[in-house]
Formats: sequence, C-alpha cells, structure tokens
Amino acid sequence: MSGLCGIFRFDGSPVADQDLQRQMQAMAGRGPDRARRWRSGSVGLGSLLMRVTHEDIFDAQPLRDAARDLTLVCDARLDNREELAAALDIDPEVLAVMADSALLFAAYKAWGADCAERLIGDFAFAVWDGKAQTLTLGRDHMGQRHIFLHAGDGFFAFATERKGMLALPDVPRILPTDRLARVLVQAHQVPLLPVFNPAPRDGLGHVLGGTVITVGPDGAISEHRYWTPHAAPEHLDRDEAYYIETYRRVLAEAVACRVRRATAPVGLLMGGGFDSGAIAALAGPALQPSGRKLIAAASVSAQEGTRLDARRWVEACGRHMPHLDVRYVTEVAADPLAGLDRAFYEAGGTLSSTRFIGDALFTVIKAAGARVVMDGHGGDYTLNCRGNGYFFDRLRRRRIRGLASEWRARRRVLGWSHRTMFTSEILSYAVPAVMRRWQRWRKGLAPFGPTMPVADTFLKQAQANGIHPHRPWGWGSIRGGMMTVLRAQQGAKMGGWAPVANSYGLEFTQPFHDKRVVELAVAIPEDYFLRNGRERHLARQALKDLYPPEFQTRRDGNDALQPDFMDMAARLRPTLMTEIDRMERSGKLSAYLDFPKMRRMLNQTKPGRPGEHYEYATRSALNAFIRGRYIEWFTRGNW
Repeated sequence: MSGLCGIFRFDGSPVADQDLQRQMQAMAGRGPDRARRWRSGSVGLGSLLMRVTHEDIFDAQPLRDAARDLTLVCDARLDNREELAAALDIDPEVLAVMADSALLFAAYKAWGADCAERLIGDFAFAVWDGKAQTLTLGRDHMGQRHIFLHAGDGFFAFATERKGMLALPDVPRILPTDRLARVLVQAHQVPLLPVFNPAPRDGLGHVLGGTVITVGPDGAISEHRYWTPHAAPEHLDRDEAYYIETYRRVLAEAVACRVRRATAPVGLLMGGGFDSGAIAALAGPALQPSGRKLIAAASVSAQEGTRLDARRWVEACGRHMPHLDVRYVTEVAADPLAGLDRAFYEAGGTLSSTRFIGDALFTVIKAAGARVVMDGHGGDYTLNCRGNGYFFDRLRRRRIRGLASEWRARRRVLGWSHRTMFTSEILSYAVPAVMRRWQRWRKGLAPFGPTMPVADTFLKQAQANGIHPHRPWGWGSIRGGMMTVLRAQQGAKMGGWAPVANSYGLEFTQPFHDKRVVELAVAIPEDYFLRNGRERHLARQALKDLYPPEFQTRRDGNDALQPDFMDMAARLRPTLMTEIDRMERSGKLSAYLDFPKMRRMLNQTKPGRPGEHYEYATRSALNAFIRGRYIEWFTRGNW
C-alpha cells in the first residue's frame, strides 16, 4: 500500500513544490517508510513507500533514467518477477536485490506502455517521458491498485487517493451528485463497465482497470484498454480432472504471491465460506517457511447459534487449519454513526452502513502487526460461481440431457418443492421484472422506483442526467452474471474494502481478482459450477483435503457480515430518529432525501435474525441517512 501522485502543467508554468507536498501530506499514511518527490519544470512526481515485501527494502523511487529522460513512480507487487527478468535478460543475482519498482521500470524501458500487458500482480504506475513530453499512467488488470485524476485548465494531476487530489487548490471541490445519484437512485443495481471520463461532474476521474492512458504535451488524453476479462486459451475445452487440478494450482499461486514475500503477518477477512475458506486453506504452505500464522478476523454474532452466523464455519476452519490465528469481533456495542466525519475524509467519499464492521476487523488485523489483508470477494463470480440461471439457461439452449436428475438433486439439497424450484429457478429468469419487483415487496422495499428514500426533485434531476431508478434485471446464465460483474469490478474507482483498509495502513488485495484466476474462471464450463445439486462443485473437489469435512455437505450461500445488524438497528432507532428530525429541520437535505419515507422504513425495524423483519428496508434507510450526513460534511468545506 504505497502511494503515488503527480502534476503535469502544459500551460508553461512550473510545478510548485508545495503542491506536491500537499498531495503527499494528505496521503501520508501510505508512506510510513519513505516519502520522496521529484520536479523538473512543468512536471512533478511523488512517491510514498510502505515496505510490504522483502524486495521493498531496495526501493528508491522516484526512479530516473537521465539518458532517456524517463522518471517512474509506482505502487506495485509484481508476481512474475522471474519471467520478466528472463525476458529482460536480468541476472538472478541482480533480481534478488531489485525492487518491483525497478523491475517495472526496466519493463517500461523495454516495451513502453505495452509492458502493462506483460505484468502479473497488483500495480499502478506513472512514467514521465521528458523527450516526448508525455505522462503515462497504467493500472493492473482488475484495478486492485488505484489512480484518481483531474484534467484541469492548463494542468493534469493524479494521485492514489481522492484526498491526494483534493489537497490541490486548483482541483474543484464539487459535491459528487452523480455518484450520490447512482447510489441513491440505482441502489443494488450492478453497473456496466464505465467508459473513461477524465471530467465527471465532480471533476475527479480515474484510470480503469486493465487500462493505460497517455497525456500529451497539449493536455490531450488517449486511452488504451490492454486487457478485458476473458478465457485463457490453454484452459478451454478441458475435462473435469483438469479443472479440479488447475483450480487448486492457480488459486494457490495467487494466494502465495500475496503471502510468501511479506515481511510482516498477513491478515484475512474470514467469513467461513467457500471463498475466504479457500484462501485460508491455501495460505498454509506459503506461510510454512516463515512460521507465521494467518490472522483471520471474523465478524460473528454475540449469541451463538444465530442464523447465518459464520462462527460455526470459522471454528471448523480453525480446527482444520492450524496455521490460522482466528480473532472474532462482534457488534454488541457497535455504533455505525461514530466517527463518520473522519471516515468520510479517509475514504475520500461516502460510506456504506457496514463501514463500522470493517473498522473493527481492520483494527484487530492491524494490532497483530499485519501490513497486508486479503478477502474472499470475487469468488462468487469467478471460480466459485453460484448456480444462478443454471436450469433456465439449460432449457433455453435445449440442453436437457441430465437436467431432470440435476433438478431432483437440487431439490433434495435445498429441501424445496417443485413449485418453489420452478419459481426460483425458472420464473425468476423468464420474467425477471415481475419476480424482482415481487422480491422487493417481500423485503419491505418499494416494488417500483428507487429502493432508497430519495426526494422527488433529486430523482427527477438524476433522470434528466440519464440515471434512472433500479430496473429489475436477470442475466439468465452463470456466464452472463460472471461477465457483467467482472466488468463492473474492473472499472471500479476503489474496490471493496480498500478505502477502509488503507485508512488503517493495510494493503488490501483480493486473490479471486487475480488475472490468472479470472482467465481460468471464464474458461470453466458452466456445468462444473453446479453438480449433484450443490453449488461450488469444483471448490469442494479441488480442496477436499484442505476444507473442513463439513464443507462437503454445508449449505450454499454466504453467512451474514453483520449477524446482529437488526438488533443494533433497533437499538439505534431513537438516535436515528432524532438525527433525522434535525436534518429535516435544517432544510438543506430535503432536496436529496425523502425524510418521511426514511422514518417509515426505520419504523419497520425489529430485532431479529439476519435477512428477516425488513432488514433490506432498514439497510436502505440507514445507507440513505449516511449519504445525508456525507452531504452535510462535504458542504461544510471539510476538504
């Protein structure tokens, strides 16, 4: 979790040193081990270093090649070091004392911007070419490292975090109404991969995953998408034995690359399911040489036996995997409203209602001395896909051989009637609009329009800007869902828990978003994801000896991140109602939020088990409330 930033002025004026200092000071948490900057006339670059791997001790950014007038800064962990060194004719002894930044610089000097396609790992880089007067920015395949940017009047600036951008006086402070509208109006909708846009309404764009952009001497920006999610040819048209063996080999390597070179303990957000369980299991061999344990932090219910509580499965993993150091957090005394202003600043934007759980988990992991944390996000739409749309897709394509036996097996595993199976597995995909609206009604949400309490004026404004209420969708096949979500994740500004983890000085990384994992997952035939009535068939087979034995027959689905959420929400309701009254009286937020509707949604809140008693309505209302608090905070000029 290092950082980079920079300014390129094409209006003829030099870059002010104090501007680089502002950017780097705003992101100081990314540079506990070193912070350096470089300037030359119209360009300046900054580097903040947090040493994570053994080779980071040799890092000396910003890197310069005076003869070619090239300068590089980056935030990178390269996993194919030996392969790159062989291609670049770098001696193994030299490679042993070579930081990833130096290796990336050598690759850039050999192949230019095309080097990004040859790199494997998590990376973001910037290279200034003084002879061509161009600035090149690149981001890894799935966007696990980040670059925000602003194309201003006569200058271009970039930084790893939003707060590194907003530290510059020339970057506008504009309330991001487009992002707020997408959250409030399109809640629960999976977006498509965005198109590169250097000038969104709030002025802050970003480099997409799998993309390189170049800024010319006149400020013109060109974009090159060097990678999109696809199947690697070597994985196509193989048999089940191949996919079982390759699943284990490829995922094990993705996990090992994040663990074996680490100089400090590594953490894991442990949910006790197939995804985080796979990472936990496969980390064992990579940890063995160091003798360290994997810090596995899990959010569990204060009361054992709660529905969807992960404790049972985490404990099973702990018994079966002696290399785990399991640590639990509960939300008994949690307050999701505490420290919101500071959290808004650290995240560089608004937050979800689950942020406080991340705070608790990352506090535990950081206290154990970790500098890297992983999670299992991405498993559901890569190697461990669910069976969503399996039966409907088979019928639609008239592939009915063996379908009846799989139907019976699925009914037996789920304990469902034919009617329930037909409704869930056929009707949900044949008439998705009707079924989604019915499901929303059952969860206490409005069947039509936004699910959050949005003011009519803000809704109309959003619609005028092309942002429309949630339209029920259904992709109708496992592969369709996989590709839709992968493209969305690739285009995210800062994915998953990264903003919260980074605020705790933790490098956040997701093995299931590894390029190698994605290219294998897209190649696997859909029939291998659901077999004998159970999802995660390949995971159960590939990791049979590593998972606890109970995983062979454990139910499908994930456990709750917040198993006590409804109890907590009911406890906080009086405070929330008081705050809602205050916000409504101020008159500033009624243009954005429908406060009477917010109250009605919260008045349905009842203590109870996860997934019941209007939990979705409560979450939607609380998320909308936090957006209101963010608007208040932003408009007070906190930047």
